[in-house]
Amino acid sequence: MIRKNKRRRIIIILIAVLLAAVVITIVSVFSVKKITITGNEHYTEEEIKKLIFSNRYCYNSLYLYWKYNYRNDYLIPFIDTIEVEMISGNEVKINVYEKSLVGYIEYLGSCMYFDKDGIVVESSSEAVDKVPLVTGLKFDHIILYQKLPVEEKSVFNTIVSVTQLLSKYEITPDKVYFNSNYEMTFYFADARVYLGKDKDTEEKIIRLKSILPDLEGLSGVLHMEDYQEGVSNITFEKDK
Repeated sequence: MIRKNKRRRIIIILIAVLLAAVVITIVSVFSVKKITITGNEHYTEEEIKKLIFSNRYCYNSLYLYWKYNYRNDYLIPFIDTIEVEMISGNEVKINVYEKSLVGYIEYLGSCMYFDKDGIVVESSSEAVDKVPLVTGLKFDHIILYQKLPVEEKSVFNTIVSVTQLLSKYEITPDKVYFNSNYEMTFYFADARVYLGKDKDTEEKIIRLKSILPDLEGLSGVLHMEDYQEGVSNITFEKDK
């Protein structure tokens, strides 16, 4: 009996030592020391690190890999997906895939961001740089992860196509305003660009890109509602 108990204690000690060795190995071999971050625009690298390495367990590369590649239950504003690549036990590469934001609407004190398909993908109190505010339209409700509830389908298509074009040509007005006739005006500080109806909009925006530098510091309205390619019919009306 004594021998059996002694043998049992020895086995327990060996198992404990083995487990301790495994734990020490996991902690030392898979301890994150080098981090590479790609795909981030909205957040800085330091902000991404603070968001991802939220507790001490995240500094273990095995746990980090499992958490962001398999659990997928994290919620980080403006981020769609995070992928973690293990370069080695001590080095990881973090690929950040941010949500595609083409515009936002202010609703009940929040900024409701929508993507290229008009789906509301984010709600935040924060106004994001280089994403235009769309104003002038009335909504009785807006639901996250659903399409903007615009009754007039043509207006919905206009909102989406115009914000896509602004993103494509890297133009970011302070806001895009639609009046009751669904005519568009872009605001750039004290300068406004009146585009009118959604007609030849891409041609207007292409021409606007070359004019924008000349509008800096001006106060007034640039009339482009009747613009036609090859015709000099753009006028600027100064504020009185």
